[in-house]
Amino acid sequence: MSKTLLLTFLSLTTITLAKTEYTGGKYLGKDIITNLDVNDLESGKTYEFFFEGVENSLGNPWYIPVTVIKGNEPGKRFLINSGVHGNELNPILTTYKLKEKLNPKDIKGTVTIVHGMNVPGLLNNNRGYTFGGTSENTSDLNRQMNAGKITNSDQKYSTLVWNNLLSKNADKVIDLHTSGRGSQFPLFVYADFRNPDIKKMAELTGADIVKMDNGENGSVETSFVQMGVPSITFELGSSETQEALIIERATNGVINNLIYWDNLTGKEVDPKTKTFYGNSWSRVRAEKGGFVENKVKVMDQVKKDDVLFIQYDSFGNVVKEYKSPNDGVVASVKDYPYSEPGDSLGRVIEYDKNDKDQILK
Repeated sequence: MSKTLLLTFLSLTTITLAKTEYTGGKYLGKDIITNLDVNDLESGKTYEFFFEGVENSLGNPWYIPVTVIKGNEPGKRFLINSGVHGNELNPILTTYKLKEKLNPKDIKGTVTIVHGMNVPGLLNNNRGYTFGGTSENTSDLNRQMNAGKITNSDQKYSTLVWNNLLSKNADKVIDLHTSGRGSQFPLFVYADFRNPDIKKMAELTGADIVKMDNGENGSVETSFVQMGVPSITFELGSSETQEALIIERATNGVINNLIYWDNLTGKEVDPKTKTFYGNSWSRVRAEKGGFVENKVKVMDQVKKDDVLFIQYDSFGNVVKEYKSPNDGVVASVKDYPYSEPGDSLGRVIEYDKNDKDQILK
């Protein structure tokens, strides 16, 4: 075989064996990929990709921005995901602030950052995946990540992201979220304390509240936990806004995890926060319609039967007082005063010593 033919053969072999799959095209000057395997990327570099998702109703793909920072030394693969819900914006800015602090020379292994997974939801300020055409429906991607279904566009979207971007590029995972629309939330973590690594990840965040929790099937967090990859859901305050202090604290919480798990050189940041650990909470819902006045705020300690909310009719007459169902800490409060029957007004979290799964040790 001639030298030219040998080089050609080796080149084709390299392309065939490559695990990160490139379309050969670019979007906004960035390489477009359809599959990511951080193991075959060259060390000591920062990569910026657009991951090609499912096509929209115009026949054009959705492109998801992804950064991979790969250090010179081998190490764990840490994944930071954001934007599963499209109206949760603190996580997006947190990924930017985090990236500013990371340099390949300080990294061991890889840090992969997804800067907004649910692109159609983000563009429409919708929590769920937003369908095109005449559909007014949305779909919660965080309940179907590992379902493997590909009938509808939302299913194909989540399956592509799970199979080709997320699931095989992580040894530790932090999935960034906020509260749902219309409620105030602290810095909050969902974590399955049956796994000691997950317990430590939660502690390192410096969150105000950690809910020890068995998880939700189909969520990013639980999908990883079920495959043996330690993962937490990190809730960064309220949706549809930016909260500078929350973002700073969240960035430090992620940095602490990267340092502890030996992905990053440096000194952990002391959060100086006393975290409340709970495993059970109660939701207070409106029973009538009318204007609701909050009598408590997030992180207030309350006793059973303390008044949390007062509701008025259209003449200003009190029609209902809502009391705390248990002792605990106020985890969320509704921030829009008009309410109809069934609306969530807030939640109170407590620690139940009789819980068989989620206990403090």
